[in-house]
Amino acid sequence: MKKITLYLFLMPIVAAIGGCSEKPPTKTKEQVMQEKLQERLDRWYVDLANNCSNRIIERAAVIVDSTLLADARFRRDTSDLPSIPGRPDRPDFVPPKDSLPIKPIIKTAADSLD
Repeated sequence: MKKITLYLFLMPIVAAIGGCSEKPPTKTKEQVMQEKLQERLDRWYVDLANNCSNRIIERAAVIVDSTLLADARFRRDTSDLPSIPGRPDRPDFVPPKDSLPIKPIIKTAADSLD
């Protein structure tokens, strides 16, 4: 019996405490749309910043690579390489000695009159 009175006494107190808490205000459709739009804009800004950073890094890498290559070419040690040899002297041309007179190989009609 004491338990029943205790329950009857505590029930209204618990109901009053639980019923007094306010529900959070619900969002309107416009607020939800604005939040989604803001999330998309934030993602777009992050992607834009990442793309710009990547392009800058790629350009800088090209500049650094070309600078390093030019520096390496400039500093290349060529002292141990042999020099390019010069052209050899031309031999003296000696025409062959031919004792035979020049005759045509094919006889033509004009040649046969002689």
